[in-house]
Amino acid sequence: MRDVECPYCGKEQEIDHDDGYGYGYDEDELYQQECINCEKVFGFYTYISLSYEVEKVPCFNGSSCEMVERRYKLNIGNFSEQIIRQCKYCDKTEYSYTKKEE
Repeated sequence: MRDVECPYCGKEQEIDHDDGYGYGYDEDELYQQECINCEKVFGFYTYISLSYEVEKVPCFNGSSCEMVERRYKLNIGNFSEQIIRQCKYCDKTEYSYTKKEE
């Protein structure tokens, strides 16, 4: 399925967004495009539609964050390892470093 059908001949069309044309967020602006089939010029408006995706985030409701740990080898200064702990639900992130053994 293409973006639209030509209102003259019914041929499916992709809206041409070259140079950002027709990608504007102004819903009141009339854009124009030539049909690839009948070569007639038709007008179109851009309409914005939002959709959402929801998920459970227990730590927003009093539960503790469920941290996932990743370890990375380092060879910087006195540090041999970086540890990154990140909650699998929210954006909470903790960083720590392991010092080189002497």
